[in-house]
Amino acid sequence: MLPGAHDVAQRVTTFLSNAASTASFTPAVIGRAIGVTLGPDPNNDSGWAVYHSHDLGQGWTYWVQFAAGEAMMKPGFRLWFDHPNRKADAALVCALPLDQLRASLTSHGWVERSVPSEIGGILAIEFAKADMVLTLTPRDGADVHGIACVLSLQTADRRDRSSE
Repeated sequence: MLPGAHDVAQRVTTFLSNAASTASFTPAVIGRAIGVTLGPDPNNDSGWAVYHSHDLGQGWTYWVQFAAGEAMMKPGFRLWFDHPNRKADAALVCALPLDQLRASLTSHGWVERSVPSEIGGILAIEFAKADMVLTLTPRDGADVHGIACVLSLQTADRRDRSSE
């Protein structure tokens, strides 16, 4: 595994384990927790921020994104590992095995639930704590030698009426 992938995975897991609410989701707080500086996100509205890492090795990078809160959306957070070749060896960035992420989050108050698909199976896995919901979908991971690796995680940022 690439050392930079391991480092960011540990920092993100620690950040999420200690986050009390979406109030923790600011560019400054996220940046301090992960050890990076988020700048304006040129692909989104003002208030959004992003960081794109240097090459961790063999073309792999990671992104950290902050989504600004709006009338119908809470502030949000996203991390993903990226490679220009979708068939690249994900073992190099398999720093968030689902079982380890699950154990870490649930031991820090996150509650897991499966979201069923209308046609059978599981559409997503969600972890909830206070007003935060992390969502993992099948496209967010990869099977690496029989290990379910999380390559992307993001908050579900829609406000419900109880949070208004």
